[in-house]
Amino acid sequence: MIVKIWKWINKAEMDCKGRDSVKKTSEQPAEVTRRGFLGALLATGVLLHGRRLIAIGSSSQVDITQLIYSGGNWQPRPTALRRLAFELQKRTAVDAVLEPTSTRVLPGRLAASPLLYMSGDRSFTPLTEPVLEVLRRYLRLGGTLIIDPAYTSGGDANGFKKSMTGMLHKLLPGQSAEKIASDHVIFRSFYKLDRAVGLHDGAPWLEGYTVGDRTAVIVGDHDMGGAWARDNLGNWENEMPGGARQRERAFRMGVNLVMYALCGDYKNEMPHKRFSGDANKGAR
Repeated sequence: MIVKIWKWINKAEMDCKGRDSVKKTSEQPAEVTRRGFLGALLATGVLLHGRRLIAIGSSSQVDITQLIYSGGNWQPRPTALRRLAFELQKRTAVDAVLEPTSTRVLPGRLAASPLLYMSGDRSFTPLTEPVLEVLRRYLRLGGTLIIDPAYTSGGDANGFKKSMTGMLHKLLPGQSAEKIASDHVIFRSFYKLDRAVGLHDGAPWLEGYTVGDRTAVIVGDHDMGGAWARDNLGNWENEMPGGARQRERAFRMGVNLVMYALCGDYKNEMPHKRFSGDANKGAR
C-alpha cells in the first residue's frame, strides 16, 4: 500500500509541473509539492486529519455539504458553496463536487463528507439530543463543522448566532470558544493570510472548539458566503465594501478552511513550513 501511495505521489507531482507555484532551488531538495501531495492522498481515497485517516469513497470527490436544520433559514446564500467549490477545484488539486449537496444530521448521512457548512440569518429550532449525538460522533471521527452567519437584508444574524451558541454549548458541554488567531495553521493551510475576511467586517480572528487534538468546529462572523455568492448569470450577488481585493481574500479564506478540514495540521510539520509563502503571490 505504501508503494502504491508513493507512485500516486510521484504521478501527481509530475502532473503538477508547470502549474505549481513552488520553485525548486539548490537549497530546496526535490520534494512533493503541496498540490501533488494532496492529489495523491485524494487519489487513494484517504484524507488526513492530524493523526487520523478518513476514507472518503472511491470517487475521491470532496463535497462541501451544507447543514439543513429546522426553523430559521438554513440556506441564506444558495449559490455560495457552488462558487466556492468551483474556486477550490480551479486553485488546488482537490476534485470538488461542483454542485454541493445539503443534508440533515442523520445517522449515516455525514460519513461521506469531511466538512459541514452551517449558515443562517435568523434564530432556529434547537437541535434534539439524538441529532446532537450524531453530530458529536461525526466530529469525534474527524469531521469539521464550519459556521458562517449571514448578514442579509431583513435577516437577523444576531438571532442566528444566539441559537448557534446555545447549540454549541449542548453539543460540546463544558467547552467555550477559543480565539483562532493568525498564527493558527488555518491561516496558512493553502494561502498565507493575516485575518479572516468575508462580506461583513467582523473581528480579524475566528473562533473554534477543540475535539481531541484538533479544532473541529470553526466559527466566523464575516458572512463569507455573502462574498462567494454569484448568480447563474455570473453576477456577484453582493457588492464588497473593499472591492475585488476583499472578495479575493474571502475566497482564499474559504479555500484555507476546506484545506484545513481535509489535511488537518500537517502544515505544522517542518517540511511544509518552508513553503508557507508559495501560494501567496498577489495576496497582499
